[in-house]
Amino acid sequence: MQKGMRVPLLLLVCLLQSTTLLAQTLQVQRLQYEVMEAGQTPYLSRMLVTEQMVRIDQGSDTADFILFDRAEQVIYSVDSEERTVLVINPKPLNQPDTRLPDIKIQAKDAGEAPLVAGRKAQHWALLVNGQPCQEAMVLPETMAMSVAAQGEYLGLLARQHKITMSGIPMAYRDDCADAIQVYAPDALLLKGLPLRLWDINGNQQALTDYSESETVDADLFNLPESFTRRPMPQ
Repeated sequence: MQKGMRVPLLLLVCLLQSTTLLAQTLQVQRLQYEVMEAGQTPYLSRMLVTEQMVRIDQGSDTADFILFDRAEQVIYSVDSEERTVLVINPKPLNQPDTRLPDIKIQAKDAGEAPLVAGRKAQHWALLVNGQPCQEAMVLPETMAMSVAAQGEYLGLLARQHKITMSGIPMAYRDDCADAIQVYAPDALLLKGLPLRLWDINGNQQALTDYSESETVDADLFNLPESFTRRPMPQ
């Protein structure tokens, strides 16, 4: 009788270990970009995306990262050296804009764009007051969850930018920057997954790798409990 019970007991232990392992991992979509800001050294930007969260880092499981809670619409920026977490949770700004730029999205010739995952890339431009401010080569109908998450993230940052810029006189503001950062941050994302993105100021990014599904450590989406949380000034 005792010998007969050993097999079910071993199976139970294996099941418990398997359940624990599953609880410690998550399935994510991954995007990796090379980012080149004007006058700066290029760097990698990795996005790990789930239905609830987004982690942004520089391509490794480092202690410095950004965590975007999609459900709560809050951004957390973790600084391991300062042992702080900056909390970005902007409140809606009801102050009306006195001068809105004219913003349009224009299709452009994609030329001999190669097929990626069986789809041809498209070329789109963001026009502000009739002038091109930002352009992108995008892949339609690809990595929909990640594209939506990027749009939500940029939308939340746009609310924060609007608060920050509300005290700056319009004469000192740039219409292109306003369009990209505040009024239409996701305009080109609505056309598809960005393969390349560039603007008139020399900023650009290029997709270097992506994965529609991979397994990562669930701890990557946890904030350090011992760090001091500091709210972004409103």
